[in-house]
Amino acid sequence: MKPIIAAERKRLRRMLVAAGSLLLLAAPAFAIFGLGDLVFDPTNYEEAVQEFLQLEQQYQQLVQTYRMIENQYQQMLRMAQPVPVAMATRYRALATPWISSSATDTYGNTAGWITGINTGGGVASAYAGATRTLNAYGTGFETLAPDQRAKLQTNYATVELTDGANLSAMQTIGQMRGNASEVEAAIENLESDSLSSDPNMNTEIAVLNKINAASIISLRGTQDTNKALVALAEAQVIQAKRQRDAEAQAFNEHIQFVAQGQAAMAAQAAGASDAMLAWRMP
Repeated sequence: MKPIIAAERKRLRRMLVAAGSLLLLAAPAFAIFGLGDLVFDPTNYEEAVQEFLQLEQQYQQLVQTYRMIENQYQQMLRMAQPVPVAMATRYRALATPWISSSATDTYGNTAGWITGINTGGGVASAYAGATRTLNAYGTGFETLAPDQRAKLQTNYATVELTDGANLSAMQTIGQMRGNASEVEAAIENLESDSLSSDPNMNTEIAVLNKINAASIISLRGTQDTNKALVALAEAQVIQAKRQRDAEAQAFNEHIQFVAQGQAAMAAQAAGASDAMLAWRMP
């Protein structure tokens, strides 16, 4: 505000000089030939008065402008004051670490699943390596009754749809977990910038910093909720996989019965009549 005050002082001095000049113009003047007669020009006097009134109005406007700017400056100083607490320790929220999925790999068929569920990569091959293979009926399907074929087709489609849903869920969970570290880093950067005491990080009023801190806490809560939902979704995927394996086993057993059952029954029944006829009491 010092440059503004200095400028006003200069303007005031100029106005005083102008006022003095007006007084000189309004004072009586003597004739240049020494006769002593007073010379008075009403037109010049009227113009001088008008200029003086304009200068007075400009001065009053300048004073009002200066007071308004001074009030605004004082308000800006108050608004720029930081809160009298250590925001980094007072408002920082603790983050819950993301827990990746893990499992033992006794027979070498869970490592791919763990990689896929944690990163989203190689999900199809990982799922196939950890689940029971669903075989096809082949030519034996045509030997079944039409109503039985329709029922099997529907149940078979259920297993196939379950596989598709499981793969989609694994892909989503894996991508969320794979991106979790970058999302967490972005949230931490936002938190550090909002709670920093560096003047370059505090150009907004203090209440906005508190609002930012509250928003970060809300983000933390939302992030934790997402983590819990992801864990629940993974458990549902495992349960769906377990149910799907049971259904696939039932289909595979039925497929084997259709392919080999008639031959086994025929082999058991072959020669039964001759054996019964040839049987004698001991």
